[in-house]
Amino acid sequence: MKKRSIGKFVASIRRKLFMHRVGWEIIHKIFPHVNEWADYGYPFSSIEGMAASSNAKYRAAERTLRLIEQTASKLGEAEGNAFRYIAYRDLNERMSVYLEFASQRVPPATCDPRYIATRAPVV
Repeated sequence: MKKRSIGKFVASIRRKLFMHRVGWEIIHKIFPHVNEWADYGYPFSSIEGMAASSNAKYRAAERTLRLIEQTASKLGEAEGNAFRYIAYRDLNERMSVYLEFASQRVPPATCDPRYIATRAPVV
């Protein structure tokens, strides 16, 4: 049992470091690069270029997923299914961290009415 809690602790630290690294890169490298304050070697130099590059990476990820399926189908049923299980488990774990990061950054759609001022302060 102790081993499991240590594993969860280490996993939470890794998750926090991942979140920090992604946020730091966005703020301290990508934004300055796009605004031409610095050159960090990204393959884009504008918001539009970044969007095009992101779309290209998305299409490459789709192709890679198709290749995983094609390759797994050539391994034989048992090994192919085992390979798929491991590959998709790993990919889903990694993608869930990106989704968690993005979800935390999305502004709320509504505001709790308890936090809305109902009248101007008296000065």
